Amino acid sequence: MKGFVFTVRNNRDRFCLPDLSGHFRHIRSILKKYGLQAVLALLFLFGTVVGAASARSVSRDVVDQMDLLFVTNISARLDMNFPQIFLSCFVSYFLFAFGAFLCGISVWGFAAVPLLSAFKGFTVGLSSGFIFSQYRMSGFGFYILVILPGTLLFLSVLLHYSAHCFRLSRRYAGLSLLGSDREPELRSHLKRFLNKSLLVLLSVIACAVTDMLLWMLFANKFQF
Repeated sequence: MKGFVFTVRNNRDRFCLPDLSGHFRHIRSILKKYGLQAVLALLFLFGTVVGAASARSVSRDVVDQMDLLFVTNISARLDMNFPQIFLSCFVSYFLFAFGAFLCGISVWGFAAVPLLSAFKGFTVGLSSGFIFSQYRMSGFGFYILVILPGTLLFLSVLLHYSAHCFRLSRRYAGLSLLGSDREPELRSHLKRFLNKSLLVLLSVIACAVTDMLLWMLFANKFQF
């Protein structure tokens, strides 16, 4: 007696969707590691746009009063010697780094860190827009060759450091308000934070030295 044998293929292998769980885990790990820095960078860009848009509406007297925070009066700085240029650049960088440090060791500092990033962007946008409007092409070339390299170097340091300040301040808040963090663990985080702060201070010095060297090489190439 003859019979028929039917075989049914399992088509699930043919039409199965790729396993995306590994990709999602990879994306989550990237967001966990760099998501906060990306948010701070967006706030910085927002502040830069606002500062650049405000450059023409702000009087020169007001901008010159803020020369401690960023370069505006190029003519005055051209009369400085190189130690004075280093000191002025160091102070402008150090103030923001020190502000981030104070945010990191305070309970409510995590709320101020985003504002600090946006304000730094505002100063960069305001100074660049003011220099471009006042000195035209000479100011553009001067900004690109002399000011921008040290500024970008410091921004990479500041955004990374601000993220650490945000996390440490949030741990302080968790310990003080919610009791969600243990004090020995917090001391360990604080120790690592102080080590990072020392590296940031060395980076600020390196940024100021970079600015001083670029002033030595290119500042006398421009007429203002």
